[in-house]
Amino acid sequence: MHQVFSLFQIHLTTLIKNKFEFLWQKSIAPSEIDRMSYWEFEEYIKIMNERNEEENKKQKTQNEQQAEQQQGLMNKMPKIPNLNNFNPPTLPNFKK
Repeated sequence: MHQVFSLFQIHLTTLIKNKFEFLWQKSIAPSEIDRMSYWEFEEYIKIMNERNEEENKKQKTQNEQQAEQQQGLMNKMPKIPNLNNFNPPTLPNFKK
């Protein structure tokens, strides 16, 4: 019988981290979470995690596209000549 209940146990730290993340992302009061049944709260966490993964993938794709566009613009820009070996012309000396 003890093994059956162990299937439904969760570490307290994990539960608190999940509650904190849910509170932070959804801007709700802790009492709202406390009113939920455990399974309902876990489903919300599952949905939130899936949504976060989707958002992260979208953000990564956008960042990659933006980097490609910036690289394309950099390739189209004229190259700046290397002026390290530039010797300015000497001006003639004019006497008064």
